[in-house]
Amino acid sequence: MTIEDVIKEAAARGVTGLPEPSRLTHVRVWPGASQWVGEVGEPPHNETVGDGMFNTKGEAQEAALKAVTDGRALLIALLPADLAATAAEWPEPTVNAWDA
Repeated sequence: MTIEDVIKEAAARGVTGLPEPSRLTHVRVWPGASQWVGEVGEPPHNETVGDGMFNTKGEAQEAALKAVTDGRALLIALLPADLAATAAEWPEPTVNAWDA
């Protein structure tokens, strides 16, 4: 099952507090002025991580990937055991990065 499928099934079972799926599957890193921005999610559900600005592209990407990992852990804690067990099947997040 994909994360999207798991979240839909959990919602159908009455689980509340579920995250927007793309915040657990997509990372974007791009240059902003003299620093780097790290985001999770896809528009219009994207949000910056940390204070939004990082000194290097690597720091921004690391922070965004950590936000995805943390979000997935919170999701697993909300899920019934059979759905939580599918976490091993979830693909790594899609990372989109632009160069300066």
